[in-house]
Amino acid sequence: MYHVSTFALMQKKIHSRWPEWTALSFYAALVAFAITYHEPWADEAQAWQLARSLSLPALFQTYIRYEASPGLWHFLLWVLIRAHVSYAGLHWICGVIAVTATAVLLFKSPFPRYLKLALPFTVFLLFQYAVVARSYVLVPILLYLIALFWKRNPLVLAPLIGLLANVALHASVISGGLALVYLIEQVRSGGVKGSSRMRQLLSGTLVLLSLWAFAIWTAWPPHDLSNHLSSRLTGLSFLFLLLTVKSLVWAVCEPWILSIPFWISIALCLRTRRSLFYLLPVLLFGIFAAAGGLAWWHVGLLVPLVICLFWITWPAPGSTVSWQETAGRLALLVMAAGQILWAGYAIEYDHYYAYSPDLAAAEFLRPFVRQGASIAVTYSYDPDGHGFFAVGILPYFDHNVFINLSEPFWSFSNGNPAEKIFMKVLLTNPDVVVVVQHSGGPDLPIDIQNPKIRLLGRAGYRFTNMFCGAIPMNFQFKEKTCHLIFQRLGSPWNTVANQEDTGSVAR
Repeated sequence: MYHVSTFALMQKKIHSRWPEWTALSFYAALVAFAITYHEPWADEAQAWQLARSLSLPALFQTYIRYEASPGLWHFLLWVLIRAHVSYAGLHWICGVIAVTATAVLLFKSPFPRYLKLALPFTVFLLFQYAVVARSYVLVPILLYLIALFWKRNPLVLAPLIGLLANVALHASVISGGLALVYLIEQVRSGGVKGSSRMRQLLSGTLVLLSLWAFAIWTAWPPHDLSNHLSSRLTGLSFLFLLLTVKSLVWAVCEPWILSIPFWISIALCLRTRRSLFYLLPVLLFGIFAAAGGLAWWHVGLLVPLVICLFWITWPAPGSTVSWQETAGRLALLVMAAGQILWAGYAIEYDHYYAYSPDLAAAEFLRPFVRQGASIAVTYSYDPDGHGFFAVGILPYFDHNVFINLSEPFWSFSNGNPAEKIFMKVLLTNPDVVVVVQHSGGPDLPIDIQNPKIRLLGRAGYRFTNMFCGAIPMNFQFKEKTCHLIFQRLGSPWNTVANQEDTGSVAR
């Protein structure tokens, strides 16, 4: 009788949550659909290549420091690769992490259904931090767990905040802001009183400081790191405020001007909850993003962060809902509605067009690699990257296919010799040259007067193929990357390629 009653109770509970189960199933289906058609790009490949090629000591003691990132993601990749997970399999694991995070949001958050059923389908939670296999996929699940355990044992909360700091530099700033907010809250509420509570707080603090110290040790930049933070700050003071504002409005609403009333509504709502100081992580994030790096995938972290802050400060059941509270909830809903449209655009774009040119270029080069042809890589418009984006080709092979790359990944050291080696090996007439072009905008024309292209023409190479891809942002595509293929006239592997893919990013 007891077992029957228990089963009936569970069945009734499941039936009562059918909207959440339906949303979770739909979310999982969309993520699986998008992963099937997604072409990984260079940033996804770089971490994979580092983890695949290096020992754990070399990874943490030397090479991660050049990535401007803590090493939690690289460690996970290192473990997965030794467990024989493939490059394609990695993306499915990221999808599972995203689905798990969404399940926590749907079934554990205190939000009304109109919010919890809408938020998972925003562009960053559905696409950027679910389909794209980068460290940021870990941020939503950690932020949701932080919100879930915020008012519980600090010995559980501290490792979560510490792990967040080890995901990425921007997540580290969020981690520090959350710790500061937690400290203020404990002082305000008198939570530091009592010997038992004090022991928990002290133990949690030691755990958190240890994880922070490890993140700092791992990510501390070497002296020869190219594009060092100090070089970014030079002459930046007059733009600093503008970049800080941009970091807060770019990835929230479209048009961006709507992001201003969004943040005003959020601030009013938190002020009504007596929790305005919870915006400290947002402010610190904006300041750091302005100084340290401002990219689409960075600023999107504000979405799970705002969800986390709203979750932590959510009013107790039965509380009076003020107009400020209503305004804050409405702002979240409006933001979600706009970003759901962005998500639809991103998934449709990735389905019909190439997110990255790497897979197509790798398939083209595979016969050359199989026959032992010599392949070199260089760049045309990207003197800072010097061909970094060609790294995206390497995970599709079991060895380094570029004769002028000394390692099967890209080194961001100022002393990276790839271009110097290229100029030397060009004299030996490699069979194929891959020229990398990258642009932050959607347009990337071929300039036949480009010095590198003219050099290859004089050296006896002809342009035969081009593979392009671009990243969807808002309702546009940007960060366009192209691999231009030049083949040496007279090479035994030279193919007659009259097909001129003149810049199309379509499959």
